Amino acid sequence: MSTPTEPLRALVGERIRALRRLRGMSAPELAQRLGWPLDTLVNYEYGRRPLQIDRLAVLADALAVPPAALLIADPATADLVTRLASDSSLTHEVCFFLDALDAEPDPPPEPPE
Repeated sequence: MSTPTEPLRALVGERIRALRRLRGMSAPELAQRLGWPLDTLVNYEYGRRPLQIDRLAVLADALAVPPAALLIADPATADLVTRLASDSSLTHEVCFFLDALDAEPDPPPEPPE
């Protein structure tokens, strides 16, 4: 019987594995960096084991991403979150543009009579 958290565990595991590979690390290398048994990391990567929030933070740190980036399915969006987390000026700029998009547009000019 599956639980509602299984798809999220699988998603997080896929993100961990993809980021580990992107960083050029093998599973044994990342496990060693974390000080964890290899089977613990592999179980997280394949969603077979629930990942506690403190371990999520440790994994994110080892992969040089904010923890939220491990919870986002779309890699492009996760990369954007990572960039925003690393540069607060970018966050302010993005907020400015989003606020501008949310603002009501000016009404169209009245046609001449």
